[in-house]
Amino acid sequence: MSTRSTRTNGAVFRATTRTTGKRDGLPHENEDSVSVNAEEGWFAVSDGASTAARSEVWSGLLTRAFTRGEDPFDPVTTARLGSEWWEAVFAPDLPWFAHEKLVRGSAATLVGLRLSGHSYEATAIGDSCLFHIREGALLLAAPLDGSARFSRFTPLLGTGVDGGHAPDDVWSGRGEFVDGDLFLLATDAVSKRLLRHHEEHGTLWPVCDHVSDDEVFAEFVERERDRGLDNDDSTVCVVRT
Repeated sequence: MSTRSTRTNGAVFRATTRTTGKRDGLPHENEDSVSVNAEEGWFAVSDGASTAARSEVWSGLLTRAFTRGEDPFDPVTTARLGSEWWEAVFAPDLPWFAHEKLVRGSAATLVGLRLSGHSYEATAIGDSCLFHIREGALLLAAPLDGSARFSRFTPLLGTGVDGGHAPDDVWSGRGEFVDGDLFLLATDAVSKRLLRHHEEHGTLWPVCDHVSDDEVFAEFVERERDRGLDNDDSTVCVVRT
């Protein structure tokens, strides 16, 4: 996808985003989304729920809203985004079963990061994760910090007025970083694999070393699927400071 460099609020960073779909899947079937606001230093990754209607549209709306400076968890914002989702996916000539699925709405995970100076703020729901890395050491993994915590029943942000989640489902955090630190935002397959590798070997799974272009990333993901990486849409946003 894209690689960009900029300076924001006193901090220099380089952001790289990559995504690849499931094995044997078509590009339009990838339900992950990623968005970068290079001018402000805002980043977001989302994974649309595979069981929900048109979740690739919903995940895109969430990531773009976050990188516009909006709060997708605010009920007013959630409701407006839900209306935008409906307008984007509804058509009067849809078959009845497609209409019934749309009526049930959509849902997705979300992880967002904002940098300012040498401080960061982050928020997330579900199993898309943020990793803070310094000189090869993992300083933070959130909202999930262990591979055993991943399950089929992750909290999601939905298209309904209240987002369909409990307040405790939303994680938020803040902290400081130094020049040279790396932040990784990733959807669940990548996040789970990174944590499992760290648990088993005490080192970081080298996904961030394979994002030089789309083909390199896709080939790395495909190889790793033969070594235990879940066959799922895989998306990363690598932010180097």
